Amino acid sequence: MSVLKTLPDESVDLVVTSPYEYLYQTHPRYSGMSELDLAYIAGLVDGEAYIGIKKTHRKDCVSPIYHERIQIRMINENAIHFIQEVLGGNYYQELSPYSKSGHPLYCYQATDKLACEILLKITPYLKVKKESAKIVLQLRDSKNDPQARRRGGPTRRVMDSTILETREYLYKRAKEVNHID
Repeated sequence: MSVLKTLPDESVDLVVTSPYEYLYQTHPRYSGMSELDLAYIAGLVDGEAYIGIKKTHRKDCVSPIYHERIQIRMINENAIHFIQEVLGGNYYQELSPYSKSGHPLYCYQATDKLACEILLKITPYLKVKKESAKIVLQLRDSKNDPQARRRGGPTRRVMDSTILETREYLYKRAKEVNHID
């Protein structure tokens, strides 16, 4: 801010600093979280989570829709409940399948913008799944780009081919990093 004050009036059209960090440090959901909480959640994500991109097709869109996604499945309900309570998102018991030990599986899931908010906070602590997180955050950057909006009316919306290629590449890259065929 001190440098901006030294510039002549009307010499700059736009300044981008670190909006994500400011937003997420001051967001009520994250403001009370300690470094230890973030590191604990990152450890659970590194060990038990899937970080990836889901591709869906809707009848009103010609182009597919790509969704950022974090999913954690485990038999420890307390850990899943803690994550959902602290981060938001969805928490449920899967009816099937059960784990190999016969215990029910509990699932936490966050998608789209919420998944990215979480990844922005925990990525510095990730060891195993940092690359997956970065790929998913690249998808969010693509979605936040004003030039990347779908074109067309309320039906049959179409995405620019260059943007579609970028998102498809990220989708395939996320699958590759996660070893999913």
